[in-house]
Amino acid sequence: MKLNNSPFVSLRMKFLVLFCFMITLPFLFSGYLTYQKYSSNVERDAKAYSDQLTDQVNINLERYIREIERITISMYYDSNFVRILEAHNTNIASAYVPFEERLRMNDIISSLVFDRTELEGVYIFALDGTLFSNLSETISPIWFPDGSKWMDQVKQKDGGLVILPPVQWNYYLEKPREALAFARVIKNPLTNKTIGYVKIDLTSIGFEKILANVKMSKMSKLLVFNENFQCIYPFNEGSSSPSYAETVDMNTSNMLKTVTATPVGGLTIVSTIPKDDLQADARQLISFTLWISAASLIFAFIAAVITSNRLVKPVLHLQRKMRRVQKGDFQERAQVYSNDEIGLLTEGFNNMVSQLDITIKEVYELKLREKEAELNSLQSQINPHFLYNTLESINMVAVKERNHDLSQVITSLGKLLRYTVNKQERFVYLKDELSFMQNYLNIQSFRLEEGLQTEIHMDFSHEYAMVPKLILQPLVENAIEHGMRSLPFTIVITTKAVGQDLYIYVSDNGRGITPERRQLIQERLYGPDRPLSKQTTEKNTKGFALRNIHQRLVILYGEPYGLSIPDTNENGATFCIRMPFQ
Repeated sequence: MKLNNSPFVSLRMKFLVLFCFMITLPFLFSGYLTYQKYSSNVERDAKAYSDQLTDQVNINLERYIREIERITISMYYDSNFVRILEAHNTNIASAYVPFEERLRMNDIISSLVFDRTELEGVYIFALDGTLFSNLSETISPIWFPDGSKWMDQVKQKDGGLVILPPVQWNYYLEKPREALAFARVIKNPLTNKTIGYVKIDLTSIGFEKILANVKMSKMSKLLVFNENFQCIYPFNEGSSSPSYAETVDMNTSNMLKTVTATPVGGLTIVSTIPKDDLQADARQLISFTLWISAASLIFAFIAAVITSNRLVKPVLHLQRKMRRVQKGDFQERAQVYSNDEIGLLTEGFNNMVSQLDITIKEVYELKLREKEAELNSLQSQINPHFLYNTLESINMVAVKERNHDLSQVITSLGKLLRYTVNKQERFVYLKDELSFMQNYLNIQSFRLEEGLQTEIHMDFSHEYAMVPKLILQPLVENAIEHGMRSLPFTIVITTKAVGQDLYIYVSDNGRGITPERRQLIQERLYGPDRPLSKQTTEKNTKGFALRNIHQRLVILYGEPYGLSIPDTNENGATFCIRMPFQ
């Protein structure tokens, strides 16, 4: 049933759409899941790396701060150091400092910071304004309270180490410099009174060397704040550094942030990594995957087109052949391209067309011969009662003249006519068919003057077997016309039941059938149909009698029933009729 409302979609298009969905959707879905999984793993790994990074920075800073504390505390172990500061423990500024004191302080400081290139300088601030340092040539020998407000922050720590953010220090002779500094109050170990201040300045690259092994992305930031939440790293000379509040309160939706406090020095380490940096590798991987995917999809689509064409080509070929058969060309045959279901379908189509062609030819030939028979019957039709009455009158004359042979022939002819004229019966009992054959043979015996002999061997259980009407007469007539060589001539009719089939043999002792003649008869029986022409002679027309018997049996009962020729020799011929025993 055809769905008129449904649009026509070709099989090739269905294959292409199916292949595209089967290839594209799983690929995109798996790619999306892979990207999400990879991104989450990258963010997790980045978080772990950031924590590890800040822990490492924390360890490095703690180690360095302890080194600075060691330097500032080691000065106390030199008695001259405390003595010199006690000598300058007055509020009266003194412009004169003995050379020996400066030389001694310089030796003390130089011994502590030997081979520490990251230190800009070490400075000792005496209470009377005297400034001692290992850089006596580049700094002022005195300091002024106005430029030393940092000391208030150091006093509050009461001897603890204070880390000062980079500011401009005015005790340099050339120009003020910005430097990260460590400072603490110096107290007399015995009296615990403040006798001065020690301050250590780092160079611009000094603090960066501490963090040199920190590997971060381009847009990542590492910030270090002191205990007063002043930014001490990174050192941005000439520009303001971000505040702690800005750093802590920054939007973390697109940022991965880690905050860690050091146990020594009171520093707070803040690392920020943009998620875009984290996903850069993921995006690069996705970009690479997309290019590979695009190439793979294009290749897959081309393969899908080629595959669909190979799959659909036999179907389209079969469709074209079907259209030719629909137009009546039953000689068309489809080519088998593959050994699969489509190949089996094509072979089935070829077998179907072959059988259909044979059936149509057989039906056409049967209809043609039926029409010819009807035409012959109309041309020679005579009132049967007129024939019966005429034959009865002739029979009465023969009896009156005491010609019993003629009377018997006329009686047999009347029975023969009655049997053949009745068209209502298509099947008859075997005994009736043999009775008809006996009347026919009586007439032939009269014609041949006692030269024809007949033997019928039939089991009594076969008498009521149903057989097609007029199935034996053509065989007997064929034997008389083509097999009789000399008189006497004997025809033997034998019946035999084998299983569910009935076999009827018609044999003679005539001239037999040569192998060449036997092959010709079999070709006429089983070969292709050859249409009759107007020039067909009566003799050639009779040659189709055997074929008609075979075709009638095949049409009625199907294969393997029909007429066959068993092995014969030159002393006679035998024909065998095989049909179901009904």
